[in-house]
Amino acid sequence: MAEKSKELSLAEKLNKAIADIGPVQKDGSNSFQNYRFQSEAAIKSAVKKAISANGFDIIPSYEILGQRDVQGRKGTLNHIVDVMGTFTITDGRKDQEMVGQMPGTGMDTGEKATAKACTSAQKYFYKQLFNISDQEEDPDATDSNIGATSTQQQRQPRQQGNYQRRQQNTPRRQQSTANRQQSAPDPISLQKQQYEQTINKIVAATGQSRHDIETGLGETLKADSEYQAANNLGKWQKTNNVANEMLKRSIEENQQ
Repeated sequence: MAEKSKELSLAEKLNKAIADIGPVQKDGSNSFQNYRFQSEAAIKSAVKKAISANGFDIIPSYEILGQRDVQGRKGTLNHIVDVMGTFTITDGRKDQEMVGQMPGTGMDTGEKATAKACTSAQKYFYKQLFNISDQEEDPDATDSNIGATSTQQQRQPRQQGNYQRRQQNTPRRQQSTANRQQSAPDPISLQKQQYEQTINKIVAATGQSRHDIETGLGETLKADSEYQAANNLGKWQKTNNVANEMLKRSIEENQQ
């Protein structure tokens, strides 16, 4: 009689689910700054399929840590809720259960702040647990010249060998400078990171929704002729300058 196959441990099932999910493409978009993101629905859909296929479940529970009301500039009252999400990973075997936690914050002018906070905690717990990425290349980890250099060297005729050897004898200082230039971060990516940080600070300082803040920012920039005439990098730099001014005013108003 064939020996009964051993059931996978919960950790092994979890590892299989991570491999099954793979990257989740960005399906949401921010039309103002023209960037894309992974929606909560896309992440939940990918996770649901993987945990069902591998025979385990994730049971959430939430504890409200705090609530507060913050009045925005336009007189709108925003309700903010902070929660701590606790997630039990189980396949029915008590001795193998795993438990993880993730905080979440939600803001709404109505009654949806708590639901938004729970959704935020669940989304980012899933992203961390399953190492969910969108498979975009990191500009800091990619040398865009490597492929081109390799192809060019393969196509060069043999009689250019002496020239190639002279290139290899370039002084170390020059080589070091070239390496630093190749690995320099993408300036637009840096501007985007700064933008996200500044917008989050304005939200925290004013209690306004991100949508309201970006709407006001967009109206200011539409009236700016320098912004309209700038290239992509220039537009990002101008956007960050205006956002920083908004943040500065918000801090000053809170201190009055």
